[in-house]
Parts: sequence; C-alpha cells; structure tokens
Amino acid sequence: MTGRAEGFVLRQGQPGDWPAVRALLVDAGLPVDDLGADSMPQFTIAAMPAADGETLAGVVALQPFNAVGLLRSLAVAQEARSAGCGSKLVQAVERTAGRSGVRQLWLLTTGAEHYFEKHGFLAASRALAPPEIRQTAEFTSLCPDSAVLMSKSLQP
Repeated sequence: MTGRAEGFVLRQGQPGDWPAVRALLVDAGLPVDDLGADSMPQFTIAAMPAADGETLAGVVALQPFNAVGLLRSLAVAQEARSAGCGSKLVQAVERTAGRSGVRQLWLLTTGAEHYFEKHGFLAASRALAPPEIRQTAEFTSLCPDSAVLMSKSLQP
C-alpha cells in the first residue's frame, strides 16, 4: 500500500522501519513488547518527505483475525499532530481491514476514547470482545484492565 494524503506518503512498513517506529511508539507510551522488525508489514507508515529521505510522521497497525481485527499502535509524531495525519492513518487501516475481510475493528485505549469516537468507534464491555481479540497480548497483558475497549463495524 502506497499513496499520498495531504503531504504525507502512506506506505506499508518495512523491517528497516522498526527502530524509528519503536521510538515513536515508546515516546507515545504505547506497548512494544510484542513487536519487532518482523511486525512491520502489519503497519501503515505515514512519512513526510525530507531532504535526506523521509521523516516518520505516524504509524498504525492492523492485526487481522478473519472477520475481526485489532487496530493498534496509532501514534503521530508531535510535529505532525493537528495536520490530519492520525485521521489519514485510521482511514488507511480501515481500508486495509476491509480488503482483508475484517468486518469488525476493535481497539484498546487508555486516553484516546474521544478521538476514536470521532471516527465512529463505540465503547464496549471487555466481556463482549471476540475470542480472537481476547487472546492478543494487548488484551491479556500489555494494556491495563482500565483500558477502554472500542469497536467499529466496517461496511462490506
């Protein structure tokens, strides 16, 4: 996946992106313990052209499990905030999910409920999470029990 979105180049992550992605996720306070260079194909990268190549503007990942998927690791660099980068990444991951057959997208958040509500996600009881989502490291150990579970139905 490659494309332009208002100054950002959206592309699929590559193993070489891992150090910059890890730094961005750590800076945003997001879990990285279950990620590595081999996880990068799950990521959509938003990059800004720079004189020496590109600058990482933001990232998001999708873990698909047949008809359900986990949106995770949405982070935007400080200098790219309020420029629509996060929204473009959410839209991109929803398109990727739809193409992968995902019909219900789930996420866990510890502080961005209002942001995701603006994108059509609704809070849900953790007891309603599908088994595939309950078995992820994010659900079982990486995110605190206080994290809000949210979901969004994707139209076929």
